[in-house]
Amino acid sequence: MCPPAASLFRRPGVALLCALAGAWIAGPAQAQVFRCTDAQGRVTYTGTPCAPSQSGKEVLPAPTPEERAQQEAQYQQALERRRAEQALQAEREAAQAQSDAARAAEQAAQRPQPPVIVQVPPSSPPVVVPSYGPFYPPRPPHGRPPPPPRPQPPDTKADGYNCNVFRCYDGKGNTYPRR
Repeated sequence: MCPPAASLFRRPGVALLCALAGAWIAGPAQAQVFRCTDAQGRVTYTGTPCAPSQSGKEVLPAPTPEERAQQEAQYQQALERRRAEQALQAEREAAQAQSDAARAAEQAAQRPQPPVIVQVPPSSPPVVVPSYGPFYPPRPPHGRPPPPPRPQPPDTKADGYNCNVFRCYDGKGNTYPRR
């Protein structure tokens, strides 16, 4: 390992080498921070895991500006790759749709055209009017004439009207059939 501290002052290259080796072994040391909450709700931050009676989780440190720049660059690269893939997929779909349309048009041209069927509606038979001869006028229609229209009963919701099962009476002595 490294020589004692007294000999480090005599050889500056060895001191530098030992310092670099120590820094390389330690690496980027980041301390873990745990957030612990006890039964009373008090929150404490510690460098060791929480006790079993406490609930806790590891708190992540904020990224450095270099880490943020690296993450942003990775995000932009991924975004560009995704856009390129989407454009390529859209081109493939458009080519597929174009080839499908051409194939459908080809198949439609190869199919024989169906015959056109025209249906003529049947003509109605001529109406025959009975004739009783040149000297007789046409006969009147048989049966009774229709009865005259009955008077409509007034609105029963208006004041002064009283209706039973068969008819309605107004305050003036008139009767109307029930609708």
